[in-house]
Amino acid sequence: MSSISQDRSGKRTQIAFALVLIITLSSIGVAVHFIPVATNNFDIQCMAIGDDGMGPNCIRVVGLFAPFDEDLTLQTLTCEPSVTGLNPLDTKTNESSYTTPFHGILSIDVYGDFVAGTEYQFTFQFLYDSDKVRTVYFAPVFTPGILSTYENTTESFGEQRVFWTPLSQPESTELSELNATLLAVGDSCYVYMANESIDILGESAAVSKCSQLGQIFDDVIYPKAVELAGSPDGHLGDIDGDPRVTLFLAPLVRYMGNAYLGFHVPWNECPFPFSNRREMVYIEAERDFDETVCITIHEFNHLIWDNYETDEADFLMEGLANLAIDYTGYWYYITDAVTTTYTYHPEVSLLHFNRFYGRLWDASYGQAYLFVTYLAERFGMSAVRDLVSICEDGPAAVEIALTNAGYDLTFNDVYLDFITACVLDNIEIEDGIYGFESWNYTIQSYTTLPSNYPIIRENVKHYHYGFNVYRLFALPDNFTINIEKLRPYAMGVVVAMRNSSGWYVFQSQFHSTSGAISKYIQSNGAEEAYVITTLMSDETPTDFEDVFELAEIPSASLDLSITEGDTEDQPRPDLIIIPVSILAIAALSSIFMVAKRKRWK
Repeated sequence: MSSISQDRSGKRTQIAFALVLIITLSSIGVAVHFIPVATNNFDIQCMAIGDDGMGPNCIRVVGLFAPFDEDLTLQTLTCEPSVTGLNPLDTKTNESSYTTPFHGILSIDVYGDFVAGTEYQFTFQFLYDSDKVRTVYFAPVFTPGILSTYENTTESFGEQRVFWTPLSQPESTELSELNATLLAVGDSCYVYMANESIDILGESAAVSKCSQLGQIFDDVIYPKAVELAGSPDGHLGDIDGDPRVTLFLAPLVRYMGNAYLGFHVPWNECPFPFSNRREMVYIEAERDFDETVCITIHEFNHLIWDNYETDEADFLMEGLANLAIDYTGYWYYITDAVTTTYTYHPEVSLLHFNRFYGRLWDASYGQAYLFVTYLAERFGMSAVRDLVSICEDGPAAVEIALTNAGYDLTFNDVYLDFITACVLDNIEIEDGIYGFESWNYTIQSYTTLPSNYPIIRENVKHYHYGFNVYRLFALPDNFTINIEKLRPYAMGVVVAMRNSSGWYVFQSQFHSTSGAISKYIQSNGAEEAYVITTLMSDETPTDFEDVFELAEIPSASLDLSITEGDTEDQPRPDLIIIPVSILAIAALSSIFMVAKRKRWK
């Protein structure tokens, strides 16, 4: 019997404890965040409290909070038995945690005269909404004098372990104990494979696959990931004192279906009862090697970001995880998997992320990747990296990152530039802000309107932070765009026109209490034009979320008219509605071409 041909029988166990599920699905995998609920009788759930072994006079407390929709500031901390010199500091700022707001992740160093082996019971009171208090009670056993030294023993080839693994649908509370064998040890990783997958692939093929993956992880994936997103320790620290990341190749698709090619669960980096207590990602074991590499890159990026915060908007987290694949040199995988799909679905919302498996799922991932790529190309990779450690989430985080990089732009400003780039992809105008440096990219889905005016479209569906595109030929010398039934939303309108001198772009953001807007345009001899319309918020948007059906996305059915001449200040005339059948609705863009213009530097 070889060193790895040992017991490979797995068993499945129903875990009878409450779980809070935070689902972060991925085009190449799914991060399913299972978080055990701590025992407390109060109205906030702190998911864990642990000791990272800093020494006899300091204990690090780490925790995950739910819900994640508000900041909490520590107001009081008491301990029984009492401890002299009790002093909590925020691990991120090294300042008093009594004045530091926490959001999603709690990480504080509590200093005091702790006694090894003593059971300490803590009570935390958090202030939120300026004047309300929430209380959390714990009864952990700390042994700081013992935990100050890690075992830090290197695991060896052929070693057998049992890993807690979610192998059913995300809404289930079932975990499985899955037997695995260590098939490769790298400088920065352990590569385990589930024993049942070894049986299917064959021992030689399994060892070869894990060995190659471990080598690529050491040489390329790990250094590129750290360069792009930062240390995998994040704010939570290193739970096991071993710098290596565990890559666990398991039969995910056979148990859960094609939507689940990989995931990261943050409870593995916290001292929960069913934690594997290691930095770890789950990867589908039985796909081809290049796909395995891409899944690993994507999920390792999730691990890094989750160790800083677990409540970031998905369009940023998934966008950066896919950018990581591009950044590591596997850009073609993103193109084939999701980006091409997005060219046919610009109406997909950037902020309200599609979690129903299918084309719109892929389109959401494609848009997220392109948006983060746009940020990186225009504002620099450091601005994108900054997003990982910024406490604020979603559009607010983007604005802070831009401010830190020296730009005075709102999220809405950047979003309008981004959707213009998606339509034109022309880096020769306006200092390149309306194109992608690394892609030849054009949107494939737009409506070509007739040349007889007035033109009316009624009840055109618009999704919040998705966009609709119209193409015009044989333009009049001037015309007016009228849009009605906006309320309560704002409207972004982009008009891009081409004449003999090239392209020129007009952008406007409207908020109308009446629900109607008008925009007068002089065509200046334009031969063709694109009109891009998008439903927006009048201020920095704060409503971003996952959705599982289109009906969950905020939307409005708008009336659009284009009239010849200046009717901006005139009441809308009674116009004849042109039947949809003669509007020549077509997607007449040039053939979409995917070709890298340059490699990442």
